[in-house]
Amino acid sequence: MIHYTSATPVGILGLGFLGKILAAELTAFKESWGTWHEIPPPEPKLQVFHFDWADENSWTNLPETAVTLVLTIPPLLKNPQAETERLQFWGTWMQQNRPQLKRLIYISTTGVYPKRNEIWTENSEFEADTDSGKLRLLTENVLCQYFQLQIIRPGGIYGCGRGIDFRLKAGKPIPLSSTPVHRIHVEDLARIVLHLVKHPESTTCVNAVDHEAKPSWKVARWLIENRDDLTQEMFPENTAKLPGTPQRIISNQRLLELAVTLRYPTFRQGMV
Repeated sequence: MIHYTSATPVGILGLGFLGKILAAELTAFKESWGTWHEIPPPEPKLQVFHFDWADENSWTNLPETAVTLVLTIPPLLKNPQAETERLQFWGTWMQQNRPQLKRLIYISTTGVYPKRNEIWTENSEFEADTDSGKLRLLTENVLCQYFQLQIIRPGGIYGCGRGIDFRLKAGKPIPLSSTPVHRIHVEDLARIVLHLVKHPESTTCVNAVDHEAKPSWKVARWLIENRDDLTQEMFPENTAKLPGTPQRIISNQRLLELAVTLRYPTFRQGMV
């Protein structure tokens, strides 16, 4: 448990995978809130409001009381120009109609970093080389024009029903690239979010990745060897491994400097 006790209330834009974990950990329930899109939570842990990021008619549902916003919603449009205009329109609306909501923590992704062999830090100069990465980086750059922005770039988020172990059990294919996958347990990601909520001065951007990146197929093999409920038949040995970028490393040095203790420092603790 995180035991969140700060007096700073939080407004969670998007009660999805991470948002639900955050909602369960917040104790300032009377002031903190969250938003739902299609279906309201059956047992909301805090006050909830309907919010559709694509529909300006729903934006007035956002409370006016000052909170730290946490945006967990991914980009909505695939066209960069259209997404830029949409974000600018929302940012302008927020400044004009919700000026109290100035602080925003955006959950981006390490996918913004190029798939090239290098050690990538928050200060690296780069251009994203995938469409999804370009949209995330675009979102970061637009939002900083309208909010006091802090950015979290998590690796692959797992835990609480998601991860390589669940893929094995469900018979889903395992990515066979040699590129190391950087991961973060969803509960540790929530810890990082709440640390930034309490410490707005700490950093403007942080990579949220644990201490051991491994290709997915290597993690699957380790799990099969170390868990009784997973068997070798779940992972086909005769499948050829694919090339990748084995030296593409995402640095978590800044996370270490923040002194946020990870409950699951590697997948070995998080998937046992």
